Amino acid sequence: MGAAVLLVLVMITPSLGIYFSQRSQISRIQEGKEQARASISTLQDEVKRWHDPDYVRAQARSQLGWVMPGETGYQVIGEDGKVIGSTTSLDDKDPATAARAGTDWWKQVARSIEDADHPAPSAAVAGVATTPRPSAPTPPAKPSSPNPSHR
Repeated sequence: MGAAVLLVLVMITPSLGIYFSQRSQISRIQEGKEQARASISTLQDEVKRWHDPDYVRAQARSQLGWVMPGETGYQVIGEDGKVIGSTTSLDDKDPATAARAGTDWWKQVARSIEDADHPAPSAAVAGVATTPRPSAPTPPAKPSSPNPSHR
């Protein structure tokens, strides 16, 4: 009897391990699904706000500093030369602009020209035909001395 119970336990153990593993995986997936639903709801609310013309105007005023026709816009500049009271900056939000900020445009152009003049050697890709490069021209063969018998 004890051997039969032991045999049943040995047979059930892997199945129980798989069962509990899948249960934890299901709970993780359900948590991710709830987070995705919350994110979707937040994004849908934001889309609804952007469809409101008043919200768009408010964002244009606060983020871009736009003014309505007939209004006069003012910016207070501190002693350090930076705008006081501005909480947002488009350059700070754009990672591409932030990455380029430290590099002068003429240095980028010079680097681009150098890269074009000296491309990195590429490994031959299987199945892709390469264009043969012309070799140095070979001098024309010298005519052999005329054979007197052909005259």
